[in-house]
Amino acid sequence: MGLRDIVTSVESQEKTLTVYGPSDALADAAREYFESQNVRVVYEPVADPADARAELCDDDGPVLSVDVDAVEDLLSERADRDFGDVAPYRAILEHLDRATFTSYDRAQMMTASREVEDRAWRVGEGLLVAGFQTLSTFETQHEAYALLAETDLDVHVYGAPDADVDDVGTTVHPMDSPDIRETWFVAFDGGPSPQQKSALLAEERSPGEFYGFWTYDPDTVDRIIDAVPDTANRPTA
Repeated sequence: MGLRDIVTSVESQEKTLTVYGPSDALADAAREYFESQNVRVVYEPVADPADARAELCDDDGPVLSVDVDAVEDLLSERADRDFGDVAPYRAILEHLDRATFTSYDRAQMMTASREVEDRAWRVGEGLLVAGFQTLSTFETQHEAYALLAETDLDVHVYGAPDADVDDVGTTVHPMDSPDIRETWFVAFDGGPSPQQKSALLAEERSPGEFYGFWTYDPDTVDRIIDAVPDTANRPTA
């Protein structure tokens, strides 16, 4: 099964984010943010600002309650945060496991990728595979990947060979195949901690628009890593 096949096979499951607050401004902003994802946003008024919060529910009921600051931080799309910075919204992403998104642009893909990269950086060892479609796109991530290469991570980057890239300590795989050119992926095998496994996988289905999902499910992460082409050039567990 190829990378694009995995995207197709993941079925979206609608989740509901309920925002409790004295005004509906944050809920409106969240509704706009999640309009390209399978997440329904509901607003519930509360008189006391101290009671403001956000709850995420799935078909089985509530799965997460967070402070509204976490939602505000997520909506700000702070892709430029440094590795190791505390991200209050991380719990939200973890509970949106395999919720599909549509119409993400490249800036949003960079933001989503940083969550997986940051997790790998914090663990500091293990296998990280990343594909940004082309090596010229990877060039824009040199600074971040130079930091990742300073750890004990085994970092492999894939992309169509449309540019010569500087050596930043990663293993670069120039490849020109449909799975590489048409998908964007970042997957971390968790290193010594399987619970740290995470991945982002998306397919560019129209120019500049991506459809895909992120996941913290170990089996799904393994499927993504195993589907990356040229596995002979990567270490096996």
